[in-house]
Amino acid sequence: MSHEVAAPPIIDFSEALRGASSIRRGFIKCRLVHMQDRSFVLPDILLSSELKGEYYSPKFFTPNQIAFFGDDGSADFCRLTLEMLNGKNVEVAFFRRDVVKACSDGAFIYKCAFSSSAPKGLPTPCGKWRRRDKSFEILAYHHTNGSAESGIKASKELWSSPWNIQGSKKLENIGYCYFTSIPAIRSELHLREVAMSQMGTAHFLPTNAPYSAEFASALAVPKRTPKDMDRSLGFWVDLETVSPSHIWLHRPWSAPAYYEIVLPRVFRLGVNPGYHLPLDGNRISIDPAQAKVLKYVVVGDASSPEGLAAPYNEENTLLLAKIDDISNGSEIISRWKEKQNSHLFPSMSVEMARMIENSS
Repeated sequence: MSHEVAAPPIIDFSEALRGASSIRRGFIKCRLVHMQDRSFVLPDILLSSELKGEYYSPKFFTPNQIAFFGDDGSADFCRLTLEMLNGKNVEVAFFRRDVVKACSDGAFIYKCAFSSSAPKGLPTPCGKWRRRDKSFEILAYHHTNGSAESGIKASKELWSSPWNIQGSKKLENIGYCYFTSIPAIRSELHLREVAMSQMGTAHFLPTNAPYSAEFASALAVPKRTPKDMDRSLGFWVDLETVSPSHIWLHRPWSAPAYYEIVLPRVFRLGVNPGYHLPLDGNRISIDPAQAKVLKYVVVGDASSPEGLAAPYNEENTLLLAKIDDISNGSEIISRWKEKQNSHLFPSMSVEMARMIENSS
């Protein structure tokens, strides 16, 4: 009896990455989102399959490219260019055939390959990740003071917060527990990276403005010092419970448009209001019925002060990208092909964050 030998794929990762010679393997979590005038793939996090098990958070990314081929579609792929936190560019590619998990938050996890444009290879990692049963988990940190640390350890739970990202208003329909990839808060820079400051303000410069303080806008954020956050608790967090980050859209006068992740070192776990997150040793264990993800991200126009403030005031903006609710059996690339040139945004209904009046 003869056995048929499966034909090799039409293309491989080397070709999808434009002939890159130094290729790493891993996983990428991403989602398909729609705006009034565009659709694009929104990257969440990149996981390396190296023995150290490290993850990377993108700071900037460019519009994705998707290639379609004939046959069964297994050679169809998506390519993204990401700029990591240390400024190194990484090109990432994943195939339609390599989807690993469809997440309950509307995201997908794919096997992927990536190549760094820097001579020394990989960007600086943000931390460790692991695969536990069917979950992909990252090691993230919750920073607090000594009194709160004692309460957390005694109760074996973390309390969610009703405050929005800016820390200025309480939300009515969702609570967040905040984590970060920063192991310890030791400086003003660390505070700014988690939307806090010793001065109580954050400053933003519009995309095409001259590099001068007179063109910067200020936004109030929680006033804290490193001493206020001197206790660090590390926990394993399931990526499926992490809410998507908001973004800014940059349109430089002399270069192509690109996107920026807002607070890329911050991970928000969304839950029903008032829910206390149980701790299973050093792992966050959330009842799936209590997990909550709002199916949109704010897309602030980085050319104006109002647009720069929009991701911090998510309950007061209509600058949205809605997360595609892809049906079972499908994934991002096949969905893109199925709905190409379709105007999906108006028909997509999403629950918005609602603030409690007079809560500031």
